[in-house]
Amino acid sequence: MNKNIVYGLIGFGYFLIGIFTWKYQFFIIKLDETKAMLLGILFIVYGAFRVYRGIKSYKNDQEN
Repeated sequence: MNKNIVYGLIGFGYFLIGIFTWKYQFFIIKLDETKAMLLGILFIVYGAFRVYRGIKSYKNDQEN
């Protein structure tokens, strides 16, 4: 399996963790609403960044 695909899947996992954290206000411990929202957004943004980097790297590898 191509490492760039794995990076994209890991990024998607972070994205899902962010949604879970924001919705259920839980990440290892119970979080208040504001902390859950901020941590969820952080995970979502980081996950989207990882997916973007994986796609960009995959396309560069396909061109070369």
